[in-house]
Amino acid sequence: FENPMELDQARQLVNDTRGYLAAVPEMARDTSKELLEIMMAQDFQDLTGQVIKKMMAVILEVENQLLQVLLESVPDGEERDAMKRRMESAGGATRQEAGLVNGPQINAEGEDIVSNQDQVDSLLDELGF
Repeated sequence: FENPMELDQARQLVNDTRGYLAAVPEMARDTSKELLEIMMAQDFQDLTGQVIKKMMAVILEVENQLLQVLLESVPDGEERDAMKRRMESAGGATRQEAGLVNGPQINAEGEDIVSNQDQVDSLLDELGF
């Protein structure tokens, strides 16, 4: 408005602006689709991680029970002691690895940390997903 344009330039600017404004809803829909796809991929990864975590817990429990059966059937000696050490080391590794599937949280007790699926669902509801 400070520097008036020539009529042809002003018409071109108006036409360009109208074209852009007409394309904005379609661009917004495309962006929304892409964001929804990202959210679905993250949700799938979260669900897959939960299933894998549960299956690993079942597998470790089965392994521990099988080792216990073997321990009970092996006579006293070096082999039994080696099996006991194996069981104890497996339990320690499980406790250390249990926190790895939760993601890289800096402060787990912080106000803005989402810690369960209900909080995730409410956050997604607030964002319109």
